[in-house]
Amino acid sequence: MKIELLGVVVAAAGIAAPCSAQLAVTLVGAETHANFETAGIVVTVSGDDDLDATAALEWRRAGDPAFRSAHPAVRVDATRFVGSLFELAPGAAYELRTTLDDPDGVNGPATATLAVSTRSAPLPEPSLRTLYVSPTGSNSNPGTDPGHPLLTIQRAADISQPGDLILIQPGVYREAVTVTASGTAAEPIVFRGTAAGAVLDGADAGVLAGIPWTAGASGVYSSAIGFPTGHIVTDQGRLFRYTSLADLAALGAGAPGGFFVDGTTLHVKNADGSSPAARQMHVARLENGFTLDGRSHVRIEGLEIRHYGAGSYGKGVYLRYSSDCAVRGSRIHEVGAAGVWIKGGERHLVEGNELWDTSIFGWPWILTKGSSAENNAVVLTDDPGRGTVIRGNTIEGTFNGIGPCGSSPPPTGFTSETDVHDNVFRRHTDDALEPEGWCSNVRMWGNLIEDVHMAFAVAPAAPGPTWIVRNIAYGFGNTRTSQIDGYTASALKINSGYATPIGPLFLYHNTLLSEAPGTDALALLNPGASTFVRARNNLIAGTQYAIYKVNPVELDLDWDDLTTTDPVRFVRWEGTVLADLGALQAFAGQELSGLSAPPLLADPAGGDFTPQAGSPLVDRGLVIPGINDGFEGSAPDIGAVEHGTPLFADGFESGTAGAWSSTVP
Repeated sequence: MKIELLGVVVAAAGIAAPCSAQLAVTLVGAETHANFETAGIVVTVSGDDDLDATAALEWRRAGDPAFRSAHPAVRVDATRFVGSLFELAPGAAYELRTTLDDPDGVNGPATATLAVSTRSAPLPEPSLRTLYVSPTGSNSNPGTDPGHPLLTIQRAADISQPGDLILIQPGVYREAVTVTASGTAAEPIVFRGTAAGAVLDGADAGVLAGIPWTAGASGVYSSAIGFPTGHIVTDQGRLFRYTSLADLAALGAGAPGGFFVDGTTLHVKNADGSSPAARQMHVARLENGFTLDGRSHVRIEGLEIRHYGAGSYGKGVYLRYSSDCAVRGSRIHEVGAAGVWIKGGERHLVEGNELWDTSIFGWPWILTKGSSAENNAVVLTDDPGRGTVIRGNTIEGTFNGIGPCGSSPPPTGFTSETDVHDNVFRRHTDDALEPEGWCSNVRMWGNLIEDVHMAFAVAPAAPGPTWIVRNIAYGFGNTRTSQIDGYTASALKINSGYATPIGPLFLYHNTLLSEAPGTDALALLNPGASTFVRARNNLIAGTQYAIYKVNPVELDLDWDDLTTTDPVRFVRWEGTVLADLGALQAFAGQELSGLSAPPLLADPAGGDFTPQAGSPLVDRGLVIPGINDGFEGSAPDIGAVEHGTPLFADGFESGTAGAWSSTVP
């Protein structure tokens, strides 16, 4: 068995060398940042005007005798290389070593060694005071006695201080909570639901209790509710927000119905013709559930958060320029714009939550795109901050799943160092993962994606690198968007319409498999530009073309299994139809060590993507230092799952925060 070691050689597109060239490279400096299980490094250089230097990366746990090879750092611009380490232990000390090499020579030291420690788990518990909140309490109580609790969560927030554990008893709290204090690293402030049924609800209680409705033309009912709203959910699901009474009457989005707001008068039409008086009407009166603005070391745990969105950007939890905050073990659903919205800050943690929406998956893409229903379960916007970790969540039914990139670099460093791993995504109208914008050391691994239009949308993702490693995307294209509305599905989207190039993008050890009718595994459409996309050790399988390439994106494909169930289609490469792997190799110079064979997985429809004993994927992959060091057998297997090793051997499939941190309800 031939085993090739991966060497990363980057052609930095669009960077021209000046006439008076300084060809030898100089190491200017290096800095590193660690999360729980990863670390990133940024190496800054000067000189090297011909851009032919490389930056090797090695690592070892503090105290170990020898360094181990990692994936080489990759050039992202004229003066920076960026790299990542995976599969580190939380709360541990490491050393990273980078070594420059340049055919033109190295001025000064070629090597830099840095110390870094990963973030610790479990998270610390507050120990100074407990405050109690109950629907039967009173805000005139001190709140420190469980027999005399506070009435509102906001009152607890107003008097909170570092080291407070705020225990919230079951009940419906119709509040928009603004957290007014910060905790500390040793003594956080924790808001925790004590049991199921502790609910933060943004809907109006009066409308839910019942109000008069007036029947009008075309099945539309109206009521003067006295306040504006941007979001309504009934017992049949979320209602579509229309922009005119005529559009509401036409009910273009279909079931379960829709609404239109004229000032403070609400118009509703249910698809089944029923009166709103016969339905449970959750009409949003509040915009956000929790707002943390400039706070730190605050956790929100074990709560149900729902029905926010009185305006245009309703959020379950809003982390605005805060740091070291966490949202854990909560059920966040049917919120206007985002379950968790992150803007700025450092080292946030979103783990073990259930986030979902209703109705959106059945609405036409053309109406939903650009509407109030184009929402996300978790989104990072503007300044994405550094070190956000989103893991172990179950996400279903939102328009997009997670948007892990903002639009500008974080002020504290070049890379965003965002980790998205071990999440489950189901039934998304558009993209499960949407790393678009400022993406630099954004790492996505171990995620399970089912029944979405696009699994990964990097359109564009820059300056890179963006890492897509050991994910499973199954049934992409199995959506209304793909099958009825007529939009082309793909495991990877690169067409953006922006001049910003995509990449560097590394696609390693993924299982990208769709059984949806007429679905290309990779449909790389126009427009868009790229530095490069490198794919290794992936299963890329569809029911139409394995690759349908229109975009002139620079691809580097090898050691993958390309396959399709279509007997007359294999690859279409910029207008040329290629009938088989040999034709692709001869025409495009791609997949010279690749294969094209049915993967023989154990039971994909039942959720088991392990290669069978006789699968052509077993021992067929490329050794990639720092990516697949722990492979079984004589070589790594192709795909996300190594034969004989469960994908989620550590229990991350449970979707509960207890897999990493202290237990929450």
